[in-house]
Amino acid sequence: MLRFVRHEAAATCSPEQFSRFGLIFRRTQCDGGFLSITRKGWMVIAANAALAAGVVLAAYVLPKGSYVVVVTAPWQGSHAVNVISKAGGSLVSSGRYDWIAVAHSDEQDFPVRLMKNGAVAVLDHTLAYGCLKRNS
Repeated sequence: MLRFVRHEAAATCSPEQFSRFGLIFRRTQCDGGFLSITRKGWMVIAANAALAAGVVLAAYVLPKGSYVVVVTAPWQGSHAVNVISKAGGSLVSSGRYDWIAVAHSDEQDFPVRLMKNGAVAVLDHTLAYGCLKRNS
């Protein structure tokens, strides 16, 4: 039986550790032989969950079409409009921040050219609604 509970072993218990599927389990003699996941095992689970979430997030935010959100560094003072024009694209919309804008280009390497010209991030345009909405 596998239980995911944290317990403190008594001083007379002798824990036995073993590994299955990359997780480290601990079995103690005093708790009837039940298994529990060690701290390192929980760290492996957390790292795998973070990696899976990162892959899903990357698939969602990567540019998929000719419209992209361009994010430049706000502390450098380079406006997104300047980066878009240097990369050969056209400005579609800008919002409350100078360093975030939506751009368009039919060229396949447009996101790469934006990054080479100073963009910090180039994201899918579906993320632009919240960033570009002006305060009323």
